[in-house]
Amino acid sequence: MSGGTAAREKPAAEHRPAWAKDPAPEAPPPTAPVTLARRRPRLRAVVPAVLLAAGLALYWLPVPGLDEAALDAMGGLGLVGVLPWPVLAGVALLAVAFAALLWPSRPQRLLLGLVLVATVVSLHALPAVVEEQPRFATAWQHLGFLEYLDRTGGSAPALDARWSWPGFFAAAAFVLRACGVTDPAQLAEVVRWWPLAVNLLALVPLALLARSVRAGWRARWCGVWFFALSSWVGQDYFSPQSFTYLLYLAFAALLLRWFLAPSAPSGGMLPGAEAPPDAPPGRRAVLLGVALALFAAAVPAHQLTPFVMLGVVTVLVVLGRCALRGLPLLLGVVAVGWVCFLAEPYWSGHFDELFGGIGGLGANVTSSVSGRIEGGSATHQLVLYSRVALAGLVMALACWGWWRRREAGYRERALPVLAFVPAAGFALQAYGGEMALRVFLFALPGAALLAALAFFPRAGTSERERAWDRVSLAPLAALLAGLVLVGGFLVARWGNEAFERVRPGEVAAMEWVYAHADPTVRLLWLSEDPEESVTPALPWGSRAMERVHYVPTQAPRDPVLAGPLAEALREAGPVSYLIVGRGQSAYLELDAGYSTSWERRLLATLDARDDLVPVVRNADASVYALREAPPGSPEAATPGPPGPTVTWTPWSVLGALSAGLLILLLGTREFLRLRAAPDAPPSPAVRALFWFAVPLLLVTVSALVHRFWTLA
Repeated sequence: MSGGTAAREKPAAEHRPAWAKDPAPEAPPPTAPVTLARRRPRLRAVVPAVLLAAGLALYWLPVPGLDEAALDAMGGLGLVGVLPWPVLAGVALLAVAFAALLWPSRPQRLLLGLVLVATVVSLHALPAVVEEQPRFATAWQHLGFLEYLDRTGGSAPALDARWSWPGFFAAAAFVLRACGVTDPAQLAEVVRWWPLAVNLLALVPLALLARSVRAGWRARWCGVWFFALSSWVGQDYFSPQSFTYLLYLAFAALLLRWFLAPSAPSGGMLPGAEAPPDAPPGRRAVLLGVALALFAAAVPAHQLTPFVMLGVVTVLVVLGRCALRGLPLLLGVVAVGWVCFLAEPYWSGHFDELFGGIGGLGANVTSSVSGRIEGGSATHQLVLYSRVALAGLVMALACWGWWRRREAGYRERALPVLAFVPAAGFALQAYGGEMALRVFLFALPGAALLAALAFFPRAGTSERERAWDRVSLAPLAALLAGLVLVGGFLVARWGNEAFERVRPGEVAAMEWVYAHADPTVRLLWLSEDPEESVTPALPWGSRAMERVHYVPTQAPRDPVLAGPLAEALREAGPVSYLIVGRGQSAYLELDAGYSTSWERRLLATLDARDDLVPVVRNADASVYALREAPPGSPEAATPGPPGPTVTWTPWSVLGALSAGLLILLLGTREFLRLRAAPDAPPSPAVRALFWFAVPLLLVTVSALVHRFWTLA
């Protein structure tokens, strides 16, 4: 039986087009005595190894000297402003070491991998090493989701919109409990090292994605390197976005590596993507199952990522580059079905927020780009402008890479889809002013690989192309681009560290608040715009999610005018406190333009008032309460009904049943299509499933429209 299978698979491999076959391996060189010419490749490997060792030594040896006092001196440039010069020289040497490995005629894969991993570790592990507490306030809030889930065993959609997409928190709670991690200190260590783990794991699907490109080894390695140097967006903290981003990368890599539609040369142009590897139908069915599982895991975990995945696969199908032509409809039903039914607590109360930005392209771009730069200190604005410049540089290099590939005779279609389809998000909504960051985040995999093709556009399969590569100065140009990207990374990624850093005293102050949340407590924190700026730079929400209510309160420009703060405490009722933290004060100074002495003068004003008393005071945070508490008793905790909460009507039941059956039919249809030859007509079973799916689709769409119309 095995022999028959091999006989059936062999003709498929033999009938691959000549242009799609791998180049014939070069004949081994004749045996010759060891000469200086034969030792030269070894010498070329020694130089990058020395540069790697020197770069790591320069980078990490001064790091133990960065104590809390040094970190407290951070200004508008963030962490890069207090780094010793050897650290900057060390990261530059790592870039030189990688570029040096692009010069030889053959790849030194071990050294390339070591330099790449060393670069990622150096760029992303630094805060975890030098700071006492895990960074970034929202990561602490996500710990609160795990604490609530572990304590109550369910979600609470009425407390937070993210509970309508609880997949990440449920999976994280399951894994941590299975590993025996329940202590808060251990959870904090998970948060501390999470960004490094995410960025290292991202290299795996990026490497697979690079293998789908018809290019030489220099372009592939350089594309992954550019990706690592441009991952400054800061969405890799402990969050659903970082988790689903890894799913997105793996999903894109599977599509482009194994499910690209066959493409033949036309008009003298070769396809820019490698032909999919030969695989039996069973293996392709397993890979399709993996792709569907990746999407299914992303749908209940994040609001945005599944729709980016859906947009990418849809455009690939429209352009004729994806062999899974029925996949967009299947994935669309899954994504929209979740939003319509299981995310009802969110959209039923935030319909305008969810759909109000559709079509407002200009307003969404403005709020995501220029709106985030307005105000703040002049020094810190350099950080924000550097982010815009770096994103523009990467996208400009991607456009140049597409043009150079065209000039070299390659028709590039798949990578531009990855690089430019995410920009459609600007036409949907502003996403809380973060759409520009999310667009660049999702565009980066395709843009980084296209940027590498700007320097190494040829596949290097012919003798003429290999000869051109041996004399090209492209590695030097790639080095210059890499130095700009790595220098910009330090500014763009760590420029906000003055207020994204979490201080030990702030954690202690929040622990005091949690201990006094009986049954509930209102915690007032200072915001420059209580209507729009509603996320404090504090380690908030890590415990007692339903018992602590965070109230953004107008921060007075003149710190002497503290009367409204005392009045806000009275209006908040009994068991209410006002917190003044160094992180939030740094945010007001750097991002909102408050004076550098604002926190010191405000604390002096609050201390001088007879109606306020400090209940917590340390070097990093102060908590104030009214000397005479307002009358009354605090309200009880009201987390609301556990989720998911679905409003069931006859139309809802009919829509849910038809959607479930439609997903089953469409999924079966895709698996059946994989068993057929690429150019074979649809089988009777495939045609029958399509016609059965049409009425189910009409019923599902009607039910979804009815739900949105009646519950919005």
